[in-house]
Amino acid sequence: MRDTTERVGAGPGGGPGGLSGGPSGGRLPDLVAAEWTKLRSLRSTWTLLALGAVLTVLVSLLFCALIGPEFRRADPAQQRALDPVGLTFTGLQFGQVPVVVLAVLAVGSEYGTGMIRTSLAAVPRRGRLLTAKLAVLGTTGLVWGLVTGAVALTAGSAVLGAPAPLHADALRALAGAGVYAGLLAVLAAALTFVVRRSLTALGILLPLLFVVSGALAATPHLRPLARLLPDRAGLRLMQVHQDTGDLSPAAGGAVLLLWALLAAAGSHLALRRQEC
Repeated sequence: MRDTTERVGAGPGGGPGGLSGGPSGGRLPDLVAAEWTKLRSLRSTWTLLALGAVLTVLVSLLFCALIGPEFRRADPAQQRALDPVGLTFTGLQFGQVPVVVLAVLAVGSEYGTGMIRTSLAAVPRRGRLLTAKLAVLGTTGLVWGLVTGAVALTAGSAVLGAPAPLHADALRALAGAGVYAGLLAVLAAALTFVVRRSLTALGILLPLLFVVSGALAATPHLRPLARLLPDRAGLRLMQVHQDTGDLSPAAGGAVLLLWALLAAAGSHLALRRQEC
């Protein structure tokens, strides 16, 4: 991250990132542009996004291929219960990991290299820097989720033998995939601002997404609690069929949004108190 920051460090305004060094600490659009420049200039950004897309699509196709014969034999009511739209997004549970890693590294590497001091020296208003960083990572996750979701939905539906995914439920689920990835990136980045270490953030997030969440969901009397975890709640955005006790897509999205907002508020408070 150090070499990237140095490349964008001397801008027309004379300050780091091309921002004027006035009391405003740089305009938000300039900060967003600088953060996007840092993010897109790293090779690891595109590697992680590509890896996440490949994992999502391949796992989704595998599940659709396995369920396909059963789906094609089923009557319409049974097909709806199998949730053909939700099946095409199954791979997102695995593809989300590189996106989380990207968001964590985008923040953690600045603490690790000490470049956070340069950023804060250029932008004394820390909340504005935090907003720009979270906005760039959230938007990146959103776009990644929409593009990857569109490929998984289209290819998965063809393998499954389901109708063309142009109906309202499929489009709503596709939008949900983008929202899910975007909010998850915000949550991961905000948590990293709090703990300031990539390994610590990943040590919290990855077990939460793959161990705690699954263990609670597999325990009947703890299942209601599992539904309130960020990944379980957010995944409801891509599902159409709703079992008894499940959160609705809107409720699941609201729970994930609340997690992201709480993490962002916590990161703002932590950043104000940190002596970087």
